[in-house]
Amino acid sequence: MTSAAVADAANMTLDTLLTVETEPTALSKAKIVALAGALAVPVQFLFYRNLKIEPNLPDFRTAGNRPAVLTSAGLARVEKARSILSYLEDEIFEDDLDSGLVGSATVKGGVDAAAKLLKTYYSPVKRADGTVDPVATFRETRVAIEKDGAIVLCEKVNNDGFRGFCFSERGHFPLILINTANQRPATKLFTLMHEIVHIILGRTGVSDPNILENEVERFCNKVTASVMMPRQEFEALYGRVKQNSVRTTTDAIAHHFGVSKSAAALRITELGLAADFYGRWLAALPPRIPPIEEEEEAEASTGGGGLGAQIGRFGYLLPSVLGKAVKQHSISIFDAYRLTNLAPKTLTELAQIGERKLEH
Repeated sequence: MTSAAVADAANMTLDTLLTVETEPTALSKAKIVALAGALAVPVQFLFYRNLKIEPNLPDFRTAGNRPAVLTSAGLARVEKARSILSYLEDEIFEDDLDSGLVGSATVKGGVDAAAKLLKTYYSPVKRADGTVDPVATFRETRVAIEKDGAIVLCEKVNNDGFRGFCFSERGHFPLILINTANQRPATKLFTLMHEIVHIILGRTGVSDPNILENEVERFCNKVTASVMMPRQEFEALYGRVKQNSVRTTTDAIAHHFGVSKSAAALRITELGLAADFYGRWLAALPPRIPPIEEEEEAEASTGGGGLGAQIGRFGYLLPSVLGKAVKQHSISIFDAYRLTNLAPKTLTELAQIGERKLEH
């Protein structure tokens, strides 16, 4: 785009845009959002230094049918996922493929029908006080969806706005990748659930907080919210915890359901429990926090290395499928190594754990 075209799309003068490009310039929030929209990038990308943006995947779309923005690191993860799926297209893996999972619902079928399917995979683990533990729930929900043939990988991709993506096509293994960078447990769990809806719809896509006007993304969010925050229970809880402070109310609801604060605030607005609650919650956040992020909260994050870390990265299904093929001499252990970069001993151990974990 030319500078004149960007200025026109952002509804600002060319002189103002040229000033922004050459020297520090104070802009209103509205102008910053408009400029980000004109460039089809997340707002926070405007504040990065030395940001490299490469050509984007045509099947990951944002508002106005523009391509989603992924950094080179994000694109590398996407291509790695594609290479795994291409390898698994071989007929030797057909017995492990559950083709009935993909495309079992449609957007036209409505939120309720898709939510009914999503509930079969959601496995909430509750603490002693009845609140949902997002760490344990993520683990159990991941196992539930992997038992039905979906690969779930977790990778840390820093400085990239996407939270996850999903490849979901009939006749192929569906694959979810969760970007664990800067995602707290509650957000990571919501992302996993959102991507499972993509599988149910049979629609490839990317989860990015900036994708707001895409019909499929909105639908996935609504289905996920309806399952994680059931209307009747949600309205009852809201009636008990609502206070004058929108942040205090949001915090209590988010903790109870094990969801992110933004998801809880948006649910209040969607159910019509309080006028423009989500907007008021955003306005109440401290100014130092970028609009796309939330304040830190005291949630423990998993860490460490060794076998546990590799399980966290690769889950159970992929090691199990590869390990079985190696055991049957259908593929070489070195092929599995090239695909995962896992040492043969580690892959063998993960495969054994995966087989036991995924037994129905």
